Amino acid sequence: MKVTSALVAFFAAAAIFILSPYLPDALIRLTAGTMIGSAALLIAVLYTMRTDKVLSLAVFLAAAALFLESRRRTVTRVAIAMAADKPVFRVEQLNQPAPDLVPGEVHPPRHMAEYEDHSFEPSEETGSNKFEPVGESLDDKHPLETVPPHPNEVSDMLQEKGLAAVH
Repeated sequence: MKVTSALVAFFAAAAIFILSPYLPDALIRLTAGTMIGSAALLIAVLYTMRTDKVLSLAVFLAAAALFLESRRRTVTRVAIAMAADKPVFRVEQLNQPAPDLVPGEVHPPRHMAEYEDHSFEPSEETGSNKFEPVGESLDDKHPLETVPPHPNEVSDMLQEKGLAAVH
């Protein structure tokens, strides 16, 4: 049996597929954790698709195993970080004063804000709902001089001012 480069690449892809959970973290991050490594894996898959279908399937499975292992390790790191012992504070604890940072700390007493209860309904102090008209009208509007009192006199006014001509 003749050993060809395609056969070597096939066994290398199979070894990567099988051994991906045991590869060092730095190698996984270098190949599937960077844009350049991801592009190189994609180019390798596309190149092998042009040459051999079985080899391209093996390279695709190896690249997929590297990506899955990278994501699995990321999820594991996040789960470990989330499971770290962090103090959990309840809402009931918000009303309790914080412990002293310096021994002998003095805290002034709490001052409650003063407020008045307001309503939006009319009351004796706010007035009444009665309307009293003003004695004289405040309407200072008057028609402009350019507008005639009768609309049918518009043409006469325009002719007088020289803005229209009769034919």
